[in-house]
Amino acid sequence: MDREIGRERRRTVKNGGNVADIWEDGNWEFEYQLLEEDEASFHSRQLLGRARELRIPTPSLFVGDILSDDYQRSGLDGHRYYLSLVGEQKVRTAIREEEKYRSERWARRIPYITALSGLIGTITGLVALLAKWGS
Repeated sequence: MDREIGRERRRTVKNGGNVADIWEDGNWEFEYQLLEEDEASFHSRQLLGRARELRIPTPSLFVGDILSDDYQRSGLDGHRYYLSLVGEQKVRTAIREEEKYRSERWARRIPYITALSGLIGTITGLVALLAKWGS
């Protein structure tokens, strides 16, 4: 879409027209807004889905009867909601914290796993040595 708008702008300027004329008929503006809202909706679904997978509480849509600052209403139909930039930032931060906690929890176990594998190797070596001396 951006390439098409860029081409249209260059063609308009080349023909001596005003770049603002591109938006006058409203077609490009509507298409552009539609694509931006679809992209924002896609990112919201991705983030909220990941938050649900990690069992992180998601921001509430309404605070009382008022739309929360974490969400934004669609400008086209008003019936769709998606995360605002503030809401995206909050959810991303919560996801990062949860993923960091989970990775650190596994990282704490690595020394024990390493020690256990060393112990198993030592026992295997001793058993092999005793078996060789015994025969």
